[in-house]
Amino acid sequence: MNKNQRILITCHSDRTVTWTLSRSDGRANLIDQLFIDELKQAISDLERDKLATGLIIRSGHPKIFLAGADLSTLSNLNPQELEKLLQDGQDTFTRLSRLDLTTVCAINGPCLGGGYELALACDRRILSAKPHAVVGLPETSLGLLPSWGGCYRLPRLIGLFRALPTLAGGRPVRPFKARKLGMVDQVVPEESLEQAAREALNTGKASPRLHWDNLPLVRQIIYHIGRRSIVTQTKGHYPAPLASLRVMKDALGLNRSAAMKREREEFISLAKSPESSSLLHYFFLRERAKKVAIPKEGEATHEISRVQVIGAGKMGGGIAQWLAARGLPVILSDLSTDALSLGLSTVQSLLVQAGKRGILTPLAARQAMDRITPVCEPVPVREGDFIIEAIVERIGVKRTMFAELDKRSPKSVPFATNTSALSIDCMNVAMDNPSRLGGLHFFNPVHRMELVEVIQGKETNPAVVRTLLKFVNRIGKRAVLCKDSPGFLVNRILVPYLVEAAILWEEGIDPKMIDRAMTAFGMPMGPLRLLDEIGLDVAGHVAKELKFRLPRLATPPSLLKQMNHKGMLGRKTGSGFYLYSKKKGKLPTNPELCRLRTNRTQKSKIEPLAERMNLVMLNEAARCLEEEVVSSPSDVDFGMIAGTGWAPFRGGPLRYADHIGARVIVEKMERLAADLDDRFEPCQYLLDLARKNKTFYSESPRSIPQFSSKPKERIIQ
Repeated sequence: MNKNQRILITCHSDRTVTWTLSRSDGRANLIDQLFIDELKQAISDLERDKLATGLIIRSGHPKIFLAGADLSTLSNLNPQELEKLLQDGQDTFTRLSRLDLTTVCAINGPCLGGGYELALACDRRILSAKPHAVVGLPETSLGLLPSWGGCYRLPRLIGLFRALPTLAGGRPVRPFKARKLGMVDQVVPEESLEQAAREALNTGKASPRLHWDNLPLVRQIIYHIGRRSIVTQTKGHYPAPLASLRVMKDALGLNRSAAMKREREEFISLAKSPESSSLLHYFFLRERAKKVAIPKEGEATHEISRVQVIGAGKMGGGIAQWLAARGLPVILSDLSTDALSLGLSTVQSLLVQAGKRGILTPLAARQAMDRITPVCEPVPVREGDFIIEAIVERIGVKRTMFAELDKRSPKSVPFATNTSALSIDCMNVAMDNPSRLGGLHFFNPVHRMELVEVIQGKETNPAVVRTLLKFVNRIGKRAVLCKDSPGFLVNRILVPYLVEAAILWEEGIDPKMIDRAMTAFGMPMGPLRLLDEIGLDVAGHVAKELKFRLPRLATPPSLLKQMNHKGMLGRKTGSGFYLYSKKKGKLPTNPELCRLRTNRTQKSKIEPLAERMNLVMLNEAARCLEEEVVSSPSDVDFGMIAGTGWAPFRGGPLRYADHIGARVIVEKMERLAADLDDRFEPCQYLLDLARKNKTFYSESPRSIPQFSSKPKERIIQ
């Protein structure tokens, strides 16, 4: 056995060789220059060994095969250094593919980016059946493209038609779908992985595959269809998917050397783009959120062995399903048997969906369902319990419930409320021990939204905060720690934006124009469509609560109240700003709304739509820092992207604001405040930045690596 820092080499008596990818520090396997250097040496050893009969590449890490390139290192390279590393990796993987012996990858966990490009250079790929053992080339999600042979090898392996959504979409592929697409040769139980890899050594070298869709005329047709689809989906905001499509199409008509050169050129070009810089910024924000700083003050954290979810509505059922699927016993309680039945139905439906998507096996889904105990009466609270409240958003009801829980629960048991806007400090006033209550604001739908706001009230014990943060990490979500304040972080910024959109409509702007302005900016959905999805009753309640606690905010237009009275609540009632039916197609605007307009403004006096709505958000985002709702611009940017889908390619509202400049923002806001309303008065934090010519990130710097490039100057559209 030859022990290296990244690769352990084992020679067996049958003349086969095993490479075990394993970092000596125990961290996840990543590709960096040291890894490539060791890989080159290992390949040289095999090239000299004329007796070796086969090679198995496996991972020594229990959960990850090879996670791809070390982005923090990669992002610090200048273009010349970057091209050298890319070419070095390409040449090394090519040498691996040309070995005279059979090569097999035994993949036990995530194998992504450069990791999957390494696997593509082997003859066979055997994948564990565990749902987390995903494969793929997610580089386009970072504004980049595969550049260690992925654009060249994947279409040759599975055909251009199948490779297009996998490569351009950048989404990891789960085991059985990967097998169906041909991205791996076998999917086997993890305990059979080693044996299957050994058997695959007997199949010999891989032969070139011919695919009908790789013919010149056909691939030109696929290219044009694919390009149209990508432009429709991305609205032209993301250049990387189009670049990967071009390189894949071109690579099929080029030799290996020329194709690899195209990969490198496009990668370096994309790495200089502001879109890639922003997406990389968001990647590091997500990684940072995995390891959110847990306050050290206070007692040891509470050890959770069982969770009680009180309230079996949409949110309660979603939370219960998520927890049970991650191995936690859950008691789901509600005073209504009908609500309880509906909650269980929600859980069952979500588990079925998870099974269809390959996230859970049928056995795992059944086991998750068995972990949920429904009850329609008060449940005795015991040591090791943790209580999450998800009942109706009424402060009086919540206050009464927590007072009762406080009396009959062991003192060590922490409580959390799933409120989206109500004050924890108002909720705990009837409790003898208010320090045990904090907030866990899950976002809807729970199974898709990764963000959880952890709320610390004035009375919340630091030990409870530690418990909540650890709990969020334990269940696979990402946390942002917020101070108890109106709307916390996401709703504090989002709701004024939604209200401003409603004001614009009341002033006479067509709903579709308002929504198009923000989707053109990069939002996944226009604000009026979003109001319909949230529900006008829910949004109106939160807006009213925020206005009561923050009087300087815009008064929600009478329009929203009238829509509530008429039952036009959005998608759930079939009508809101738009009309909804089972038929697919474009949504028509609701003609009844025209009669509800009370105020019309001449269009010539109206500022650019996206600009006006964005400025409201930027101002509130700055106030969140000013009032210390969160601790850093990174928290704001991550929270808004993860919680609302805020244009990821712009890096988050405060990173975007830094690109514009505080002076420009202040000037625009002061002009709007003079023309319209003092709700546009810039906050003191913004004024200070403008006066000092500073940025949000320079005032609160974080070590977020990014490719060194000067972003293109952008203005608010």
